[in-house]
Order: sequence, then structure tokens, then C-alpha cells
Amino acid sequence: MDIITKNKVLDIVNKISGGRVKDINPDGNLKTELSLESLQLVELLASLEKEFNIELPIKIITVKTGREFMQILDDCLKKGAT
Repeated sequence: MDIITKNKVLDIVNKISGGRVKDINPDGNLKTELSLESLQLVELLASLEKEFNIELPIKIITVKTGREFMQILDDCLKKGAT
């Protein structure tokens, strides 16, 4: 994922989380780092889908690490670009 896209993702995460996230640690626990309530998580996924005109798989809700989250998002972005 390029830096521009990553920064857009972080902007969206920060809008929803209240600006608490500086970066997404690839090996960190995603739920702990983002500190999002269930409704905020749904809002995050919907915002990412809208911003990038993609459809995220439901399995993204169950990922444990930032690496898994970013990989699924990146895969969806690549599919959307074809």
C-alpha cells in the first residue's frame, strides 16, 4: 500500500477514533490500538468502503493485527483497481 493511501486510511481511522492513532502497528493488537467500540468499527469499515469504492469482506472484523487488517484492505484495493 502506498503512503498516500495509508495516510488516507489513518485519516479515516482518526476521524472515527477521535484522533488517537498515530500509526497502525503491523504486529500490534488492532482492537487494543484502535480502541474502537463495535459501532465505531462498523463506521470505520463503511467509511473505508465509501472512500475507496470497495467492498470489504466480513472477515476483516475478526482480524487480530494491524498487518492482517492492512493486508485485507490492500488486497481489496488491488481488486478494485483492476
